Amino acid sequence: MKKGMFIRQIMIYGVILFASSLLSNLSSQLWPAFPMPTALIGMIMLYLLLTFKVVKLEHVAGVSNFFVQIISLIFIPSGIALVTKLDVLKAEGLQIILVIMISTLMLLLFTAGIAWVLIQVKEWLQARVGRSAGEIEED
Repeated sequence: MKKGMFIRQIMIYGVILFASSLLSNLSSQLWPAFPMPTALIGMIMLYLLLTFKVVKLEHVAGVSNFFVQIISLIFIPSGIALVTKLDVLKAEGLQIILVIMISTLMLLLFTAGIAWVLIQVKEWLQARVGRSAGEIEED
């Protein structure tokens, strides 16, 4: 990959991170009881930019692949922080594991439910459009 292209991709990510940081701060001021993580806002922004073709996949693919290659290094600080809290894990470990398992199951069920509803709406819309097209042809 060319150096200029890599720098351009880094700049795109930098702008997204900056904008998501600003939106996160704004949302925490508007709704203090509902904080939005900056990383989540950034992922949503990147998804929308890619979906609406404001940013092309080629503009971010190189840096994305680089981040995937070094992802284990990114999680090292989290692992070290976890090791420093072994006393908490020893005392509350079973409760933490149960909460993680239940919340994961709830997330999977919720995601499946939303996907099912979206599929039903899509099929309903397609059937309705098909009926409308059939009615137009009959006239």
